[in-house]
Amino acid sequence: MAARAQLVRLAVWRALLRRGLMPTLRRARHEAWVRLGGPSRVLPDHAAPSGPFLPASLPPPALDAPMLARVLTGADAAARTPDWSTDRPDATAPWHAIDPYAHGDIRLLWQTSRFAALPALALAARTSGSRRFLAAAEAHITSFLTACPPFQGPHWASAQEAAIRLIHVVGAGLILGGPPTSGTRRLATLLASRVRATLLYERSLANNHGLVCAAALAGAGAWLGTEDRRVGERVLAADLPRLTTKAGGFAQISTRYHRMTLDALSFAVLAGASLAPTDVARARAMTTWLARVTDPATGRTPRLGHDDGTVLLDAAGAGADDTRPSLARAAAAFGTCSAEPALALAGLGQLPDPPSGVWTDPDGGTAGITAGQTIALLRLPGGRFPAGQGDILHLALMHRGEEILRDAGTWLYNPPPGETDLAGTAHHNTAQWGAVDRPPRLGRFLFAAPPRLRGLDRSPLGLRAACDGHDRTVAVEGNTVVVTDRLAPAAAVIAVCADGPVDLRLAQGWDSPRYGRRERMPVLTLRCGDSTRTVSTSIGLS
Repeated sequence: MAARAQLVRLAVWRALLRRGLMPTLRRARHEAWVRLGGPSRVLPDHAAPSGPFLPASLPPPALDAPMLARVLTGADAAARTPDWSTDRPDATAPWHAIDPYAHGDIRLLWQTSRFAALPALALAARTSGSRRFLAAAEAHITSFLTACPPFQGPHWASAQEAAIRLIHVVGAGLILGGPPTSGTRRLATLLASRVRATLLYERSLANNHGLVCAAALAGAGAWLGTEDRRVGERVLAADLPRLTTKAGGFAQISTRYHRMTLDALSFAVLAGASLAPTDVARARAMTTWLARVTDPATGRTPRLGHDDGTVLLDAAGAGADDTRPSLARAAAAFGTCSAEPALALAGLGQLPDPPSGVWTDPDGGTAGITAGQTIALLRLPGGRFPAGQGDILHLALMHRGEEILRDAGTWLYNPPPGETDLAGTAHHNTAQWGAVDRPPRLGRFLFAAPPRLRGLDRSPLGLRAACDGHDRTVAVEGNTVVVTDRLAPAAAVIAVCADGPVDLRLAQGWDSPRYGRRERMPVLTLRCGDSTRTVSTSIGLS
């Protein structure tokens, strides 16, 4: 038992060190600060600032009639003030006393307080000239500050949530076009102080959290002319090269969080912050990566990794599943396309040309094929970054905007007792030996270091990747995608025919189409006999 515990501790340290030495040291510094009582000495109770919080609107930009109608419809829905109340017993506790996982799934609660309605209301106010949308935006902010006093309760527990609010407040102001008001400055100062308070911790996670917080500070500081610009730009310069690859990959291997981080970077630049030329090149590569896995007709991307439905700056009401506004925003921010400033921030500019063909990013842990209306996205073993799920050699397949082979999604980060989330290998389209995840799970968001990439080959319309015990080939042949898996002797979850004895069954698994929701989904399970070495799957696409 002691030997096993030691092996687990070693695996945890190996997984943490894949984040890098500096994030590990930042986490240690943060924990020391907490033990020494640091949180209780910062961010004392603060009176809520008063409005108006948003600037006046400049003359409207040109929008065609269908887009204007969509903007106004979305703004009408956004004008409804959320219910900020919560039945959590820590509803009035200090921000640093909140345990996010103590009373259900806090992510669902946080969704209501992100000020996501503000960019939509600002765009509607500017394009329509109607003051009711601006009044609704002011009421939205005032209602939140009244129900959730600064630095009290679960809505103030997370620096990233404050950063998202800051992005949406400043983004709404930039869309309106007028100069910031004194109320804008007071509110932005309040939000920025919460971000700075635990920025060290957010950076220690080595994922979207630190970059989103830094981008919020950089963009807000640039627009308001504060020192936060320098703070945010310094963090981005230090962290962006380490958390991205030259091919556009991102440390958090997730199409959803890749998009979120790119949106935050685009916001910072469109608000006036500066990135080094090498960092602009990384942001452009991230844009290309996201464009490769986006269906241009629908804007949908295959799910990969954690997915809680987060979307930033959805001013035009495109929704969480349409990635095209993010691509248009990034194209305007990083110089590949041009657009009027308000429309660029709203994601209504010109889209970059969709790339096609076979691509690989072994450092980032992904590869794929884009062929006509078909997108295949393969999760590679190895790479520079930690594993966030048990999804090694998972294949996501999308055709005409519909997921044919899919990642099951996330459901909840903090499921009810006795339930599990959908991050394990059984909820992915890959091989599994017994009930053990690949790689093994070590914590809520921590998996062991992924297996080493043993081989990676590409052809004009094909990919092959291999690790210990599993060799997968994906090829597009006309309207058919052929997947061939070569396996070590063991049981595997896969389909559909093989060169030896198999036990083929249709079972019931889980799928999470939206964060907080899960549905039963048929799962085709094939168990191989000891002599089976090759499994081939053909998916006909109509």
